[in-house]
Amino acid sequence: MIDMVLTKKQSVAFCKYVIAGLLWAAVVFNSIALVYLVFFILLVSALTGVQKAPLVSLFNVTAAKWMKAEEIYINRYSMRFAHFFGAGFCVVILLTHYFLQPIVPIVLTVILALLQTIASFGYCSAQKLYECVVCNSNCCRVGKKVRSMNKHVG
Repeated sequence: MIDMVLTKKQSVAFCKYVIAGLLWAAVVFNSIALVYLVFFILLVSALTGVQKAPLVSLFNVTAAKWMKAEEIYINRYSMRFAHFFGAGFCVVILLTHYFLQPIVPIVLTVILALLQTIASFGYCSAQKLYECVVCNSNCCRVGKKVRSMNKHVG
């Protein structure tokens, strides 16, 4: 089942850019507090949905008022999956910070920052992966490989 919601394209992009920026700042400054902030933003976004996500709402009450923002339909469940995926990845980073060598959370934060940066430029994001595998549409290369593996298994 596809459940689409209407939101501003620029607000979603703003959210992706800010999350990527926060993650890169966490790497540069070796700041676990910024990973906690990203976790909180992504968790709240997943729980409230894309239309009420903190960064989307921030953009809508500020910059969107002064610009002509384009409205787009987004799959509610694919965005929720992407937000939970990011929040879960942050949990792994936070756990490794407390239980493993100091380099492990830095490496994981770099990986998440790279994934978020790629998603920010419109390439293979967790949202597109979900839509490819679950909804059978909007594929990136990773999603095509996962879907083809499912066909061979099933």
